Amino acid sequence: MRARVFMIVVFLALGGVSLGVTEQGAASGDIDPRTDDLFADLEGSLFGVDGDSQVDEALMESIHDDLESIDFHGDPKGEEKVDSIFGANPLTGDANPLLNTSHQKRWLSTAIAGVGYDKVEKHLKRQAEDLKAGKVNRSEWYDHVASCTKICNPVVQGLLYEHVRQVASHPHVLLTFGTGSSDLGTDDLRTMERFVDSAVSRGAQFLLIGRGSRTGNREFNRTLSARRVESVKAELNRFGVASDAVSGFWLGYEPPQISEEIALVYRVDGAFGDLERNQSVMLVAFR
Repeated sequence: MRARVFMIVVFLALGGVSLGVTEQGAASGDIDPRTDDLFADLEGSLFGVDGDSQVDEALMESIHDDLESIDFHGDPKGEEKVDSIFGANPLTGDANPLLNTSHQKRWLSTAIAGVGYDKVEKHLKRQAEDLKAGKVNRSEWYDHVASCTKICNPVVQGLLYEHVRQVASHPHVLLTFGTGSSDLGTDDLRTMERFVDSAVSRGAQFLLIGRGSRTGNREFNRTLSARRVESVKAELNRFGVASDAVSGFWLGYEPPQISEEIALVYRVDGAFGDLERNQSVMLVAFR
């Protein structure tokens, strides 16, 4: 199947209603000043390497459900040891150039508003000790995030939400691939070239987010998402984009998959089904 492209060069203003007491606190944009203490005490353990609006309820619920449903199905990736409390998912750690410290503090503040600073501090320090001792693998990390509904889940869920909002607010292109394929078609290459040469993209940095479907062999699908990222990066280089202007993640089938709710926020072609949306690379231009 030929890869298909949908290009966005508009900025979206996301709205919605609050989810409740905890999310209302986050939506207000208030940051608890004591988050600075957590950053100092747990340096490197929280997010790995180092914009406020009301919460979109449908989008947040979609991300919540996705976090609860992740299953590695025997993929060795699930057995990898985790060394970051909130950075095991590549999109929630400091390596994601679309997120910043204010996003992290916003959602830490949400957890503090819900259960109090002392409980958050104690819990995160205990998590940091377990991670340092090599006691937690990736699969166990996701299980913990799903069950830790007062602290870890709100932070990880909130950061994935912020990531989706950031992608939506930047020029972006969704490239979809056929099953088992990492090849881009001629039409898609032309669209990519126009996107790179456009006024909104000229001189920009580019982020690539490779996804794989949850249908079939998950280890293969995760590996395939890496090939797709490398394929798109090679074409960007061919179009004159320097390698140091391109960063990327092969997210594979880890959250967030592009659900119908996320597809609406991204303005993805409604003709794309779940399989097509997630056999893809999202190309984002940012500065």
